[in-house]
Amino acid sequence: SHEAAKAAVTRKADSERIAIREAVKAAPDGLTAREVSHITGIGWHETSRRISECGLTKTDTRRDGCAVWRIDHERL
Repeated sequence: SHEAAKAAVTRKADSERIAIREAVKAAPDGLTAREVSHITGIGWHETSRRISECGLTKTDTRRDGCAVWRIDHERL
């Protein structure tokens, strides 16, 4: 059914957001979307699409041409 498909997509997105957030949380120097993708096994396109949805802070720092994201400890 269409509702079941929507629920599956939502659960997948939720689990990806959790994995992305946990990976960045564990990295004191922050991570780029590409680094998160490598660590989590989530595809780079999915990671780059979801990373801004994870309550992370995009820094002015760039590594290998990519923005570095960090956990905002005040929002934990």
